[in-house]
Amino acid sequence: MGRILLPLLGLLAALAPTALHAEIKALVVASDYSSARLAGLQLANPVVDARMIEAALKRSAVAEVALVEEPDAREWDEAFDLFANSLNGDDVALMYFAGHGFQIDGANYFLASDGYSLIGLDPILQRLTKQARGVVFVVDACRNNPVSEAVDDAAFQVIEVEGGQRGLARVTLDDIVYADKGLAQVGNLRGLSALVFFSTEPGNTAEDGATPGKGSPFAKEFARQLPRRQSLDELVRKTAVAVNERTEGRQSPWRQGDLAFDVFIGGMRALPIP
Repeated sequence: MGRILLPLLGLLAALAPTALHAEIKALVVASDYSSARLAGLQLANPVVDARMIEAALKRSAVAEVALVEEPDAREWDEAFDLFANSLNGDDVALMYFAGHGFQIDGANYFLASDGYSLIGLDPILQRLTKQARGVVFVVDACRNNPVSEAVDDAAFQVIEVEGGQRGLARVTLDDIVYADKGLAQVGNLRGLSALVFFSTEPGNTAEDGATPGKGSPFAKEFARQLPRRQSLDELVRKTAVAVNERTEGRQSPWRQGDLAFDVFIGGMRALPIP
């Protein structure tokens, strides 16, 4: 019996699709802006959403999960640097951000909890793709522009986390006040090294749900799908379909980029399908 079983196991392994067996490491970042100096920045759901995502990741096959709540620019920089340095060339880096996001001249920025520091998405992706085999970045930051009535002397600074250099550029209040709603496509996403999953399509805004502070439609569905034994492609598709249905078509989560291998965040099926 043993002689028959060993060739059978070898055949099943040969028929199974190529899948990633390296570690998946995750960083979850959220900002409610509870102490930001500009009025109107406060949000009800991001920290709640991030805690849901963290709990779901801990029930999945992810090796390490770090949650950072309400980070200012320095804390953003430190948390990201620690996460990036923990990666090796075989790992998959998974990041989730919930909070305010803007597109300015086609580039995407996240607002730190201090209310005036902007973190660029492109430099984050550039560094992670250098240090990991693949990157999955979930952007739950497509909310309405909150600074259209900000005070005239408000100033914003761009923090370049890639390379450790800070304050390399500045963004004026007018740049943000007149920025397009929602977020933009990632302009320099090349190859098969990263997948970016937006909570809604480019130029649109994501909904917070009927009850503030109880979680957004996107985060609820994404957290529900995360621990399931399914591929990343299935996870993304099922989340998008469910959110679109739940919001009656007003919000359609959208992906950009791809990976050259299968990723199973919730773990592989017992018997992979050839």
